[in-house]
Amino acid sequence: MQSPKSAVFTTVRAHDGRMLHLDLHLARLTRHAEILGIEVPEFEIPEDLHGLVRIQVENNEVSFDVIPFYQEPHAVIEGITVAAPRWTRKITGTKHGAWDPYREITTQVFEKGADVALLVHEFCIVDGDRAMPLILDEDGTVWISSPEFGGVDSVSFQACKSAIEAAGFVIHEGRLNERLVARAKEIVMLGTGMGAARLEVLDDVDIGDGSNTLQMICKAALKEEWD
Repeated sequence: MQSPKSAVFTTVRAHDGRMLHLDLHLARLTRHAEILGIEVPEFEIPEDLHGLVRIQVENNEVSFDVIPFYQEPHAVIEGITVAAPRWTRKITGTKHGAWDPYREITTQVFEKGADVALLVHEFCIVDGDRAMPLILDEDGTVWISSPEFGGVDSVSFQACKSAIEAAGFVIHEGRLNERLVARAKEIVMLGTGMGAARLEVLDDVDIGDGSNTLQMICKAALKEEWD
């Protein structure tokens, strides 16, 4: 396995030559590189890219790997829970070079016929394998996992945050424990590859009350960039 400090990356959605939320992705790449002690050289992004583009810095070189879109954005999805990979406090939350455990989890997700994995540590959801979970509770509060618990800095959440707050929801960081999940009105997974997807089933248990308010707010916030 590679050292976490061997590389830094971000995955951007490219459509007809446009790199969506590129400014946010490059800002995150720079932040995470500083944490990992990696210098980001100057680089130019190739034109006419289409798909999910992984921009990675390793050994002072920048690479661009493109994979096809693997699912429709803004879907209704099913998930499974998986033990979260763990890193040191400094590494936690960054897009680092030792990403194979996440790729292995994603492979496991697809082998089981699911769409996403929710990563669990100490009986709480800390992140998703390819998306960030947002939980809308019965009191109208949107809960996200505190970064100290293991969540990865999310560009999609940055793009949606102001719209969620403008709709009147209060966003709180905390522990996404079993009780909060069980009582959720709605769980939305935000990610570059899946947009704003609403989680309908988790470990074969129905989730939420069928409402899609939070999903529609996030979808609208992403709409201009995704269309």
